[in-house]
Amino acid sequence: MNSASPPLGVPTDSVMNLALLGKTALALAVVLGCVLVFGWLARRMGTRALVPGKQLRVVSSTGLGQREKVVIVEVRGQWLVLGVTAQQVTALAQMDAPQAEPETLVAGGFAERLANALTGKGRAS
Repeated sequence: MNSASPPLGVPTDSVMNLALLGKTALALAVVLGCVLVFGWLARRMGTRALVPGKQLRVVSSTGLGQREKVVIVEVRGQWLVLGVTAQQVTALAQMDAPQAEPETLVAGGFAERLANALTGKGRAS
């Protein structure tokens, strides 16, 4: 009997290494999947208010450079125009927030256009 060959039913080193590689790959896939899922959840939940009666709202923001931007923030009926850099935030102006105009349906809105398109009235002949 050859002493170099393992007995029947005992896995060889190459089979054990392959199983270890498979387990490692599966663990890596699970970790990457968790990172992707938690990143997606953080992006979805990050924009929601934590408290129902929040006092601060970002109205608008525009980038001026790689790390500089101007932000309009509404706080208790006042608009603050802020200059934001990586090192500081500077108040540029303060003004009263404009009154919110009630939303009205525009003539020829989507519903009317859809109805016209379905009945054939919107086609040029």
